[in-house]
Amino acid sequence: MKRYFITITLLLALLVLCLPGPAMAGGISGTVKVKGLRSPANILVYLTKAPPAFVDLSKTEFVMDQRNLTFIPHILPVPVGATIHFPNNDKVDHNVFSLSRTKPFNLGSYTPGEIKTVLFDKPGMVEVRCDVHAEMAAYIMVMKNPYFAVTDAKGRFEIPDAKYLKQYGFNGLTDIPPEKYFIKTRHEKLKTKKQTVVVPKNGTISIQLELSRGTPGVLYK
Repeated sequence: MKRYFITITLLLALLVLCLPGPAMAGGISGTVKVKGLRSPANILVYLTKAPPAFVDLSKTEFVMDQRNLTFIPHILPVPVGATIHFPNNDKVDHNVFSLSRTKPFNLGSYTPGEIKTVLFDKPGMVEVRCDVHAEMAAYIMVMKNPYFAVTDAKGRFEIPDAKYLKQYGFNGLTDIPPEKYFIKTRHEKLKTKKQTVVVPKNGTISIQLELSRGTPGVLYK
């Protein structure tokens, strides 16, 4: 009986060792330093060829606001298939439009208190302008995967961006599968930076990106 118990115990132990364990994954954190720009904020940092991940957009509400003749936020990354609301919370009329190839649109003139919406169903960069106020400009980045972040006032970022995911209710996207990736940056006044990064099986890899003024590249080729 004792020998039988030992045999069963060993078999169970071997079975546990052979079963696939939980998928291990890590993250990326870092800092962007810039030359010739007042602030390192509002720089998009993203992985270009990360594996696709399903995100439920049925309960999300993306907003690009209009206040004090300014689009808020200045840069808004969204997954493909997202609908963005454009409320006019200013004291004057606005005419929001874009001539970008990714998503050309024109919402026409609308008064304070009105809200208009646009569906973004193709990846790429969309420059948003106001036909009434030439100084107003903002950027919508329609992303192929959720592995991106926007730098804060000190140039810091984390991928995945836990704050962004929580704000929009995306669950189950806490890690990046371990692999070698290309990481890129995008800002309208800075040269695009592209470099490789290896995500560990667990933990976070820390990197630093140095950017300078110049013409940026396209978001996706």
